[in-house]
Amino acid sequence: MNSIRDYKNRVGKQKNVESATVKHARHSIKTFFRHSPSFEEVFLNSDVDKVPVQIVSDAKIPTVKTILMEPDYSIKAGNNIKRSNGETWLCLSDDPNDVYVSGKIERCNFDLKWIDKDGFIQIFPSILYFNARSNFGTEEDKVMNLPAGRRQIVVSKNILTQSIQRDSRFIIGSEAFKVIDADYMSDDGLVNLSLQSDQIDPTKDNLELGIADYHKLRKYELHILNDNPLSLSANQSAKINVRVLKNGYEIVNPQLEYSSSNTNLVSVDEHGIITIHESGEAIIAASAYGIEKQLNIYVAPTIHYDYDATIDGANDIYLNRESTYVANFYNNGIKIADESQFSLTNLDGSPTLLATITSQDPIANTCVIKANSNRKLGTVILHVQNANGLSSGQKAIKIKSLI
Repeated sequence: MNSIRDYKNRVGKQKNVESATVKHARHSIKTFFRHSPSFEEVFLNSDVDKVPVQIVSDAKIPTVKTILMEPDYSIKAGNNIKRSNGETWLCLSDDPNDVYVSGKIERCNFDLKWIDKDGFIQIFPSILYFNARSNFGTEEDKVMNLPAGRRQIVVSKNILTQSIQRDSRFIIGSEAFKVIDADYMSDDGLVNLSLQSDQIDPTKDNLELGIADYHKLRKYELHILNDNPLSLSANQSAKINVRVLKNGYEIVNPQLEYSSSNTNLVSVDEHGIITIHESGEAIIAASAYGIEKQLNIYVAPTIHYDYDATIDGANDIYLNRESTYVANFYNNGIKIADESQFSLTNLDGSPTLLATITSQDPIANTCVIKANSNRKLGTVILHVQNANGLSSGQKAIKIKSLI
């Protein structure tokens, strides 16, 4: 029993000595860390807070350096380092110990650009290898030659870069390349892309922006349908009436966000409902898919009515076919019940022979339109107004051939 107790005591003392040694080493490094010629402050994965580091040059490969973190700071493979000269470096590996963390970093020389699956432009700093790639590890002077027409790209691993699949295409310089292999597993925190030369397609690729398959870009539009500026009275509620289009088609239940420039005067909730607290002026911002539009609010002591009407239904009708349309009426962006009256005209407002209103229900606010069988094609305008004529709206409808 005594021998076991003695062993435990020795182990405990050894751990205490090791802990004291580590504590002393950390204190010593922190004391002199910022006095080194290699010391600088960098942004790590953000432009918010600077991190104290030492960056040590590698005489063999000037684009590769060793980074030493001040004790209590760490770095991981895949982290981006932005230096004071504006350069972005990518951490390729990290080596932690009890005292400090070090890593191997390489300067990014290429902005990887592509259109993601949702149709948005993504840009990430990356390392482009176009002739040879160093084989890091214990033998850093060894290189791997890339075959003609091949490129290799290393980029930080995240949910977006992991979505890059085989046959994804990129513009490098004035050439197109496609991915023949995407490796997310070999290196912690990194994605390795192997690419081979591909043909430029002028109808799809945007050489000026350096983005391949640019035709996949989603084109969003955001429209605020309320009067702008919108006049309201104190303690009155209203709703922002917003329409969002993607490639010309309206999005059902778009992801909208609202904010007020002065919540003490005007507040707005996640549904776009405006609540007035005091008289004055404020701005409500509506944003979706990277687009923002503003609605100027003027709060007056008297009540203001903002009438509007919309028509929902197909944009096209084929010859000798019918389609049903529904009208909605709004006051200050809030839907109201009212009776409707529909009419059809040509684009210039004259009577049309292209289509006919075969029936309409003023209570249900619906009408049925039939494209005439006279083989005449074109565009008609469907008009609607409420019973007193204060709310009105219109919709363009194309008459198309079945052939």
